[in-house]
Amino acid sequence: MEKPFNTDQHDVRVNDREQLIYLLTEAAEIEHGLMCTYLYAGWSLKRTVDEGVTPEQLASIERWRKQIRGVAMEEMVHLAMVNNMLMSIGSPPHFRRQNFPVPPGYHPSSLVVRLAPLTRDTLAHFIYLERPEGMEMAQARGFESPLDYERRSPTSTLTPTAEDYDTVGHLYRGIEQGFEQLSASMGEAILFIGNPEAQLGRDLMDLDGLFAVTDLASARKAIEVIIEQGEGGRESRRPDAAESHFARFSAMGEQYDAFLREDPGFVPHRALASDPVMLAPIDPCGTTHVEALEAARVLDLANAVYGLMLRLLASGTGMERGTAARRRVDIDGAVGLMHVINSLAVALTTLPADDQGTVCAGMNFHLPRSALALPQRHAGTLFMAERANEIALALDTAAAAWPAVDASLGGQLRALAAQLQELT
Repeated sequence: MEKPFNTDQHDVRVNDREQLIYLLTEAAEIEHGLMCTYLYAGWSLKRTVDEGVTPEQLASIERWRKQIRGVAMEEMVHLAMVNNMLMSIGSPPHFRRQNFPVPPGYHPSSLVVRLAPLTRDTLAHFIYLERPEGMEMAQARGFESPLDYERRSPTSTLTPTAEDYDTVGHLYRGIEQGFEQLSASMGEAILFIGNPEAQLGRDLMDLDGLFAVTDLASARKAIEVIIEQGEGGRESRRPDAAESHFARFSAMGEQYDAFLREDPGFVPHRALASDPVMLAPIDPCGTTHVEALEAARVLDLANAVYGLMLRLLASGTGMERGTAARRRVDIDGAVGLMHVINSLAVALTTLPADDQGTVCAGMNFHLPRSALALPQRHAGTLFMAERANEIALALDTAAAAWPAVDASLGGQLRALAAQLQELT
């Protein structure tokens, strides 16, 4: 059944460079957050028929895992492209975001970002998040915003402020209009003042669709890539949109429903916690405190690796410092740590979150409070090498105590530390 489209949506306001930077920063946080939620759902999926699924069901689950991983990788491209847009107009890159679960009001009420296993409702939520601009659709059960609010100021202000938008595509339409308006009012040469050499390109990170943003045409192209990969383009039923995130999640939903019709007891995911937290929350708010010793230790390691990975990304991006070889070590090191995070995250799905043992733990992408970028190149490199060695030692200790932890992971961190030390 075709869903109705609402074409009467307000424009997102952009009056100056500072407001455009504000919107791009929020876009970076959304792309980062969606990448994490998709990875979490993919990690939750079962891996053997011993977990209560048939060979046919497991084959589909494996396809879903691969598709979700592919979507998450494209979200990484989107994050990189948004950062390239930020740097093109003189802003530093932005790799920070709110810790999960994201509090109400931080994003529009229609944009709820949470960590959950791949239930049918979670998949419906993903479809909702990736829906084309103007498509009328109800939020998925269990993902409704607890509050109905507006973030849009009634008047324009000199101080950059939040804007409301209904979909991710709606936000990018506003960003594109901002680029157009500012290019017209101040000129492209004045708007695009950033050094392209500071941006991420295919020479540093081998991701399809990654390129430098240097002018209005390339900014428009970057936005077009993001929208087409996410919702399938600006037209609702484009024939070439079959590989969009919206189309892929919709197809997954149809397959999920077919399995449920054949087997109402079909459960493709492990008994994983929703919104796991590392520290005991003051207000639980539906979160699960990961407090069982082994799970807590592995979660701590996964988050430490994640924090170091983001520091490496921030160090290799956006700063006109060092040679290409130095940036290569940072970016390659970050990519290598993604595989370490994946190993620890999968291990967490097998470990009880608490003494009750009703649900297993999950990676929650907890960020350090400090800034990620380390502008003092020499000191920053020494700091990251030191941190890599600290995590390596902790990984060795954990692997000796618990079989869930791959014993080779510590060696990967030590190798990274050695590479960083060679640069100092």
